[in-house]
Amino acid sequence: MSVLIVGKSKTVINRLKGHEHTAWEIVLNLQGHGISEIGDQSYAFEPGTIICQPPDVFHKKVSEDGFTDIYIQPTHFLLSKAADENGVIVLRDDTEKSFETLMFLAFQTFHKQEANYQLLVDSLFDAMNHLLVSWIQSDPAEKDIERLKNKLIHSFADPEFTLEDILSGAEYCSDHLRRRFKKSTGMTPVEYLTDLRISFAQKLMKQNNIFHYTVAEIGMMSGYYDSRYFSRIFKKKTGLSPLEYLKHAAGEDISRGTFIQ
Repeated sequence: MSVLIVGKSKTVINRLKGHEHTAWEIVLNLQGHGISEIGDQSYAFEPGTIICQPPDVFHKKVSEDGFTDIYIQPTHFLLSKAADENGVIVLRDDTEKSFETLMFLAFQTFHKQEANYQLLVDSLFDAMNHLLVSWIQSDPAEKDIERLKNKLIHSFADPEFTLEDILSGAEYCSDHLRRRFKKSTGMTPVEYLTDLRISFAQKLMKQNNIFHYTVAEIGMMSGYYDSRYFSRIFKKKTGLSPLEYLKHAAGEDISRGTFIQ
């Protein structure tokens, strides 16, 4: 599998003339709403829509308000078996824009053409494939759980972050989402958030011979304003106080305690 080209719109376009390619084309819409006509079928698109178009199929694109997109053409496409009867796959980028991030990195790498650029671009496209496979295989009913996990991961280091801000905006009632989250992960959202924070604090402590952070600084960077509260939660989770754990991380003999890996 090798990437032939990575490109993107130079300006806002209202109508893309009909054409076809000899290779698969994976298109991520960045701006605008409209219709992609592929073969004899029409597919609506909006920002975040990913349309995977098969080779040798006539297609065009129309948008009243105008659109921009970014696209990649590989020699082979691993997800071709997941296509509909028209040979097309339609997916959507996640709220963190993971697919968009990979696409823009591939675009930049492809056009810089620095050493080993083709290998790097091919590796990025391989990552895109795996990401799309995970979305195709995921249970639609679990997507709100994955969204909540992602929001917790992206926000845990913010001491002002509150779980209620996320749960109040969820599609389901917060109690129902809490129950489903625990069934899926084995933890409540609060427990999951605490695990993220304490695990990150442990990672910082293991590198403290380089950075020399205080316990208060580690607590703040892990999402805790109150260093005493952080110390209490840390000891409850690990069996050691932050100072004891720092000694352990420095190689001193500490015979008790449990550790989140």
